[in-house]
Amino acid sequence: MRLGFIVGRGNGVYRNDALKKKTPKKFLVDNLLHVDVAIAMTVKENYPGVDVDIILPKEITLQRFKKNDINFVVGYDYINAVNDDPWIPKFAGEAGNKKVLDIYKNKDAKIFPTYEYLNFIWDKKMYLKKLLRHKIPINPTIFIKSNVSVPKLLSQIASYVWKEFIIKPIGGTTSYGVGLFKLVNVIREPTLLMDYFNENNQYYKEYLVQPLVKGFKQHGEVKSFWIDGKFSYAVNIIDRESEGGEYKVQEVISKVKLDKCKEIGQKVMKVLPKISFNGRKTDPVATRLDLTCCLGNKSIKSLEYYLNEIEEGGIAGTYLDFKNVKYPTVEILADSFVKKAHELID
Repeated sequence: MRLGFIVGRGNGVYRNDALKKKTPKKFLVDNLLHVDVAIAMTVKENYPGVDVDIILPKEITLQRFKKNDINFVVGYDYINAVNDDPWIPKFAGEAGNKKVLDIYKNKDAKIFPTYEYLNFIWDKKMYLKKLLRHKIPINPTIFIKSNVSVPKLLSQIASYVWKEFIIKPIGGTTSYGVGLFKLVNVIREPTLLMDYFNENNQYYKEYLVQPLVKGFKQHGEVKSFWIDGKFSYAVNIIDRESEGGEYKVQEVISKVKLDKCKEIGQKVMKVLPKISFNGRKTDPVATRLDLTCCLGNKSIKSLEYYLNEIEEGGIAGTYLDFKNVKYPTVEILADSFVKKAHELID
């Protein structure tokens, strides 16, 4: 088999000197080995019957993809192109973004996960509505378009008594385009919202609006990793850097909290769409589910966790660059990608 691995991730350092020495320098970022390249190199080193093609973002072409039996997305996709993360001249701007999107949409590119599945993950509106239909807990959400009437939006937010709220672009990643507002401030000065939309509408067409959950800062976010549909590990991220505090990555010690997150996660995994590839239906290799507490700003004792975001696990941050995260993610993912290739190609 010939397996392509589309790399390009700018975060997630993998500390393995032996593997780094075997990795061609062109695949190192600032002389550092990252998780996406480490996965591909692990397959290359440990599976002699597999021919590995490591593809940098600037090397992406339909012709290159066609030469492989399957091309796994582990470091660069359309959202990376939109956010210039990293900046690739031929994929920059609206015309460049369309180029990479057209390649990923093309069935001959043999992308996995397929564009249809990736688009489901990219589209927060699509998956949040599906989760809501299946009665999986999510934060109350207003879906809006870029041409929204600010007075009408403020009236709706006020009717829900959301004293503080956030706006997230649909199609954004990490904190790109995220706005945090206090209702009293924007009622007094609506131009705050108008300025936000004027700045972000050149990149995004739709947004979601949600009440601010204070537990996000107080208790952090549980990022749970699911490989081959099963729970693998979870970390609790507490980010207080914007307030002059620390950025902490901690193991989820509380069994009660972890069990609650796993319970919600199992329900989410069951409703994710199947991926159609090569005439077969299958599941993603990896998924990251991000959960937060607590709905309605209740006490942490309520365990009112909810699903905040779904991330495609092949490309999502793994936090392996933090010393207290010891799960053998790279080795397990390498094996899972090879098994998935056998499942879909043999």
